[in-house]
Amino acid sequence: MAGAIFIAPATAFFGLFLLFPVVAVLGLAFAEWTGFNVHQIHWVGTRNFHQLYHDGVFRSSLLHTLIFVVGSTVILNVAGLGLAMLVNTRVQGHRFLQLAIVLPLGLSPVLTAILWQQILGPYGFINELLVDTLHWRTQPIGFLGDPNLVLWTVIAASVWQYAGYDMLLYYAGLQGLPKDRMEAAEIDGASALSRLRYVVIPYLRPVIAIVVVLNLIGGWKVFDLVFVLTGGGPNHATEVLSTYLYQQAFTFNLMGYASSIAVVIVVLATISALFRGRLAGDARVS
Repeated sequence: MAGAIFIAPATAFFGLFLLFPVVAVLGLAFAEWTGFNVHQIHWVGTRNFHQLYHDGVFRSSLLHTLIFVVGSTVILNVAGLGLAMLVNTRVQGHRFLQLAIVLPLGLSPVLTAILWQQILGPYGFINELLVDTLHWRTQPIGFLGDPNLVLWTVIAASVWQYAGYDMLLYYAGLQGLPKDRMEAAEIDGASALSRLRYVVIPYLRPVIAIVVVLNLIGGWKVFDLVFVLTGGGPNHATEVLSTYLYQQAFTFNLMGYASSIAVVIVVLATISALFRGRLAGDARVS
C-alpha cells in the first residue's frame, strides 16, 4: 500500500499525459473527426490508412523523412565520432573546440532555423558574400528555394545543431577505451585506420547502437526545424511526416487522418528502436 501511494502521482501523470494520448491517437486513426465536438467522431475503419496509401503528398513526405533520417544519422555519427576522436587526442585548443561544438545544443530548433534563414536565405550572409562582395555569382544560390538543395540544407542545419550531442556520447565512450589495446596495435604496426576499424569501433559498438537509435528516432519525428526553416516547401520539397501531420490536423481539421500519420511515425520509430540489439550485437569488452 505504501509503495502504491508513492508511485500514484507519477502513475497518474504518465497515464494522463502519455498513455491516454497514445490510446486516443490509436482510436482516432480509425475515425473521422474535426477536433471540435467529441460527439462528431465517426468510425471509418481503415479508410484513413487506405487514403494514406493513395496520397501522393504523404508518399513524398515519407520519402523525404526517410532521406532525412538516413542522411542525418550517417552524417551525425561520422561527424560525432570524428570530432570525439579529435577532442580525445587533446589537440591544442581542444577545450575551446569541445565548447564550440556543444554550444549549438543550447539553442532551440526554432532559433537554429531562424539563424540558418539569416545565413542561407536569398539575402543571407552566404549569398551576400558570393554575389555582392566576392562577385563569384550573379544570382543567389537557392539553399532554401531550390527543391534539389533545400532538403540537404535542412539536414545540414540538423547536423550542425546535434553533432555535439553525438560527440559527447562518443567522447564518453572513448574515455573507457583501454590504452593497452591501442598501444599494442601501434606496436604491431597497425595504421590509424586499422586501429579505428579493429580496436575503436568494436569497443564502441554498444555506444554506436545507442547513438544510432537516438538519431533514428529523432529523425522520424523531426518537426520544428523543418516547420520554421522551410514550412515543408517549396512545393512540398521538404514536407516530412510531422509537418504533413500538422497541416492535416490544424489547417484542414482532419484529426483522424492526422492520427493515422502519427501511428505511422510511432511504428517507424518503434521499428528503429528494435534495431538496437542487433547493432549492439554480442560484443563483450574484457
